[in-house]
Amino acid sequence: MKTTRIARSIALASALAGAAAGALAASDGSLGADSTGTLGLSLDIADRVQITGLSDIALGTYSGSGDLTGSASFCVYRNGTGLYDLKASSANEDGVVFRAIGGGEFIPYAVKVDADTDASDGVAVDSGTAETGLQGHATATDCGGSDNAAVQVSFAEADLQAASTSAYADTITLLVTPH
Repeated sequence: MKTTRIARSIALASALAGAAAGALAASDGSLGADSTGTLGLSLDIADRVQITGLSDIALGTYSGSGDLTGSASFCVYRNGTGLYDLKASSANEDGVVFRAIGGGEFIPYAVKVDADTDASDGVAVDSGTAETGLQGHATATDCGGSDNAAVQVSFAEADLQAASTSAYADTITLLVTPH
């Protein structure tokens, strides 16, 4: 009888320790008219984020007056909270300044990002600096068929008028990471 109590105490203590630690422990059933076995289930869901639907911004030929602005909207999916950080960088950046290159010369330009499709009211960012806590689409990787973010580029009139004749280009990299 004493040995049975000790064995029950040890079994109960082991079960409580396993439950408290969240341990999984499958158990087989016993032989009889029916039998019940148990098994644990474990699942981890990692942070995920995806940017899709990007398109190039073709500004065309400069008319000779005024600023030159263009934008592109896209989709950002983020599981869980839906919050993400976005960092824009330039292939031709000079420290934190975005620059397009043409004929060996550079023209600086400004970049805004936004968590809606109208980047004109977005946040100006420096190259390599992240805008944090943006809201992504949390239920569909294609944002349900609608864009939910945008980027805008703007060239100042003074910089455009001072530039030499050439075709200018740059590559902007948008990096999205879970917030």
